[in-house]
Amino acid sequence: MDNHKREGACTMSESFKLEYLPRLPEKKEYGIGIVGSGFIVKECHLPAYREAGYRVVGITSRNVNNAKRTADEFGIPQVYENVQEMLADPDIEVVDIAVPPHEQPMIIREAARHGKHILAQKPLAINMVQARELVAFCKEAGVQLVVNQNGRFDPAILATKALLEQGYVGKPVVATIELRFKPHWQPYQQEYERLMFLFMSIHHLDQFRFWFGTPDLIYASAAPHPAGQFKGDYIGSYILEYDSGLRASAWDDGFTWDPEGFGVFYKIEGTEGVVKMNIGWPHGGPSTLRFYSKRLADQWYSPELEGSWFPGAFRYTMGELFRQIETGVPSAISGENNLETMAMVEACYLSSREKRAVSIAEILHG
Repeated sequence: MDNHKREGACTMSESFKLEYLPRLPEKKEYGIGIVGSGFIVKECHLPAYREAGYRVVGITSRNVNNAKRTADEFGIPQVYENVQEMLADPDIEVVDIAVPPHEQPMIIREAARHGKHILAQKPLAINMVQARELVAFCKEAGVQLVVNQNGRFDPAILATKALLEQGYVGKPVVATIELRFKPHWQPYQQEYERLMFLFMSIHHLDQFRFWFGTPDLIYASAAPHPAGQFKGDYIGSYILEYDSGLRASAWDDGFTWDPEGFGVFYKIEGTEGVVKMNIGWPHGGPSTLRFYSKRLADQWYSPELEGSWFPGAFRYTMGELFRQIETGVPSAISGENNLETMAMVEACYLSSREKRAVSIAEILHG
């Protein structure tokens, strides 16, 4: 078969069905209280909840006027003057926290003391010590904690997980992620001594973990902004080693000058096939996926993907909390499970600082 045909793409045949979207929970009536009224709440959380049919009872924010404007836009019946007032409302069963990680631990503890279940923003905390303490605190309080690790619910990421599980790629051999763009860092992020690994790489580390499990070793390297504009790591790279022989690696580059090269690009090669993904963010376009498998016809396939990362993925993260409340079965993004993702972030910082490979077990049990 000629190269043009081999490198072309066709839509999926009617006989090939790829089931990849998670099911939403049966019960959706939990009363949600939102803490925060910034971009992520207005552009992602609330549009996704409205589409999913979730019940948002009230909202509070450091800027009450902004909370009122958000409530008017989305038809939220109650605006609270502060977090304490929200937590005192018995109609609030779930607290959805969307504040910076240095502010989040205090709110998580207060919500847990009031018996509220919690969807926490990622990163759960600034470091592993804080994250472990928060998970233990919620467990002791008897409340469910889920972390908004929304990157694993992008449709291309989910569809690739299905391809891996169904054997179309065979045994994974090499996986790469390349992020090339200039992030629009929030003012508070610019003051952090931890930046790229903590806020951007955490998505990619968690996506690798979603696909392949937690790695055995990580070797990472980071560099500051060349003009010294930020305190934290600005360019990061890391290699994940698995006992299976798989090697996964990423370049997270916030310094590119190439406007045509902006984006996030993924590739997985295995013994039976290859998958290429282009995540729609940061352009705002749809995520796309192309794959080739020896198990199918000698052709590249481009399945039509349903949904989006922003805002679509956010219905699933809240849905995971609802299901965990209802069944008691820990979600794959539960607070306790998320400690392994936080351990990968911590391993990146330790590896970069000490110039050595770091085992995840060292972080989890050290």
